[in-house]
Amino acid sequence: MAVRLLRNVDDAVEVAQEGFLRAWQGLGQLKEPARFGPWLMRIVANQAFNYRRHYLRDPKISLTAAQGEQEGEQLFSLESQLAGKEPSPEEQIGAVELARALQEAIDELPENLRVPLVLFSIEKLPQKEIADIMKCSIQTVKWSIFEARRRLRKRLKKLL
Repeated sequence: MAVRLLRNVDDAVEVAQEGFLRAWQGLGQLKEPARFGPWLMRIVANQAFNYRRHYLRDPKISLTAAQGEQEGEQLFSLESQLAGKEPSPEEQIGAVELARALQEAIDELPENLRVPLVLFSIEKLPQKEIADIMKCSIQTVKWSIFEARRRLRKRLKKLL
């Protein structure tokens, strides 16, 4: 989650370590042990938000950005295997361009829309856990995901 929020592996490792340390120190304050997962995710998310606000320096190329390019290159792999053909160079270039444009569009979303979208669509967390992490209602999470997707569709309309 920290990598997706910060878009830089080194910063994410630092934030995750700080989050685990704070969780360890505050473990006695956890009232519901069954809620450990969302509690820990909230601590790490808060650390990531604070890091972005106060310590984030110049934008960096991240491992996940490079991974996004690889994922874009592989968008057609299953379809191609099923059809018994490899994608054309044009299809491969289009997939890479779409993956880059999608990542840029996600990065430009406001934090209140980007975080629920990343947690739900990429990290595959249930909406209830996202609501717990963000300390908001499930309806707010649903609206945020809907609005983020609407903005992405609008921004990427010409590529789709």
